[in-house]
Amino acid sequence: MKKQVTQLMIALMGISVAPMVFAQSAPGAGQVTFNGQLLDDTCVINAGDDDKTVTLPTLSSQSLAAAGQTAGSTMFTISVSSCPSDLKNVAAHFETTNMDPDTRNAINQATATPASNVEVQLLDRDGTTPILLGSTGTYVPVATDGTATMSYGGQYYATDKTTAGNVTAVVRYTLAYQ
Repeated sequence: MKKQVTQLMIALMGISVAPMVFAQSAPGAGQVTFNGQLLDDTCVINAGDDDKTVTLPTLSSQSLAAAGQTAGSTMFTISVSSCPSDLKNVAAHFETTNMDPDTRNAINQATATPASNVEVQLLDRDGTTPILLGSTGTYVPVATDGTATMSYGGQYYATDKTTAGNVTAVVRYTLAYQ
């Protein structure tokens, strides 16, 4: 009996040790290290820009007849003030829990008569460069008075031939600093 218990313990120890050794030395294995920094003092998002609504134009679904087509770009701004003097640049970092993992665009969440095969794609300040959700837009300088205005955009993005209906997408942002 004692011999069986000892063999069982050795076998269990071998099982628990082997995966750790394998995971560290297996070809194709790797690791991800996250580094960051949190600040005490940050800019204040100006009233009206903390919960913004952007109305995209009403378009024909025919303008989005194939995957990858875009239409209806609409720019918006986010203004901040009271930025500490040691912050030189600010940008919006965009996130959502309703992201298409393939395109990293915001999924249409309209519940009443939703359009199909359409997402909302964010645009950087130039109005043409996509901002993938989970990314930060272009940083803008903070003025000496502690203010800054960031410009971004949104547009329809077809994942296939679209159908008529409503489009609603919600994207969260936080301020990022340099």
